[in-house]
Order: sequence, then C-alpha cells, then structure tokens
Amino acid sequence: MNNLNQISNLKSCQIDYEKNWLTIWFDNPQKRNALTFDLINDLQTIFDKIKDDTSIRGVVFRGKNDVFCSGADLKFMKRIISEDTNSQKESIKLSKGLGLVFKMITELPQITVSAVEGPAMAGAFGIVCSSDLVLSMSSARFAMTETRLGLSPAQIAPYVIDRLGFSNARKLILLGFSIDGNQAYDMGLTDYLSMTKEEFNDTLNSIKRQVNQCAPHALTLTKNIIRPRNEIDIDLSAKIFAECIESEEGKEGIKSFFEKKKPYWAVRS
Repeated sequence: MNNLNQISNLKSCQIDYEKNWLTIWFDNPQKRNALTFDLINDLQTIFDKIKDDTSIRGVVFRGKNDVFCSGADLKFMKRIISEDTNSQKESIKLSKGLGLVFKMITELPQITVSAVEGPAMAGAFGIVCSSDLVLSMSSARFAMTETRLGLSPAQIAPYVIDRLGFSNARKLILLGFSIDGNQAYDMGLTDYLSMTKEEFNDTLNSIKRQVNQCAPHALTLTKNIIRPRNEIDIDLSAKIFAECIESEEGKEGIKSFFEKKKPYWAVRS
C-alpha cells in the first residue's frame, strides 16, 4: 500500500502511478513548466510522501506540452527586483527550495529517471543531473543559461560536475551554450538517446523492466554507496544566487531577457 492517496492539491504537476512506477509530470503551460514555488512545493510534498514507500520501484520526471522544464521562474525574479519588496529574502527562499529539491532527488531510495522530450533549461539541469538515469530525445535542448543572464548556477553546478566530470561541466557552466540531445548523449549528460517518440517510450519501458529485475532494498543500499559525497552548502549557494539577482548584472540580464535584447556585456567579437 503506498501513500500516493495522501497527496492532493498539486498545483504545477500531475502524478501517474502504474505497475509500481510513479511518473511526475511537470504541467504549467503558462510558465513552460518553470520551477516556480508551486512546483517546488509540489515536488517536496511528493518526495516526503514516497521516501519511505517500498511499493514504488522508480520515479520518472517528464514534462507536459513538449517542454521538460524551462528552469527557474524568471517572471518571479523580474517582479522581485522591480517591486519594493525584500528581494534578497525571496531570492534566498527560491534558491534554497531548489537546492532542497535536488538533494531530495539524490536521496530518494527509488531509482529516478529524467525523461527529457523538450527543452531542459537552467534549473532543469539540477533535476536531470541529480537523477540516477537520463533519457532524452535527439531533438531535446539543454542549456545552463545563468551566466548569460548575470546569474550563478550555484545550487546546480555540483550536480553537473558529478554527472559530467569537471572538464565538460566547466564548459557548460561557464559558457552557457545550448546543446541538443545528440550532443548531450556524446557528452555523457544523458544515458539513452532516442530518435522517435516510439523509441523513447520503448526505451523508458525497457529501463523500468530492468529496474524491476533488481532487488529494491539492494538498489537502495547500492545507491547510498555510490551517491556523490560532495556536500553542497545550500545556504551559501542561496546567498550567492541572491547576490547575483540583486546585482547590476542580474537586473540587466533579466530585464534584457524580457525585452529580447542583448545585455550591455554581450559585445560583438
């Protein structure tokens, strides 16, 4: 008996449970499945309910509307820097919430799979890189855009380094360029690559079948052994993130994003 019937009032995602597998669908088309406070709270609620649930063998993260996740809510960031509010407090709250979500994913006893069919931007990297396995379509798009917006991916960077190794992670983190599913697979960001939706679903089902052949308690113990041991300072990362949002560069980057223009530092070479 699982605890899913105790989960209600989800605001930015849907959950499906079938054959001992839980699928969490990011579902906020107005914000392109962004990591809003609502989604952060939804995910934390779900993780709290399932973390001791041995009936659930695995958890799949997917996005509705052909978008995996567009990252942190930039409209929220724009609002807090333009209104007379305690922007540092709100920024820290958002960043700490994201950091806790990534940490909770790594600590789930179930096998976690990010199934990426569309754009996975910025904060979405934290979900992807904290998952055990990653599957993507060749047409998927990945980008860590923070530095191009005057921000720092402080909460996310350690997970990217753990998954990709320092050299590849450094390039993505510092330069903020976009890659497709093929490049992500070649780089080691994704474990499985699909060219069609049919192949994508077949591969996902194959992953589930393979997991189901493994003893669940043994998998949990093994995950604990191989989990990266780099301790992430969520509080310090949140302060760095908040400082960036409040800085001249952060304000310029977010403003330029919505005005669809280049920020002042994006000079032609």
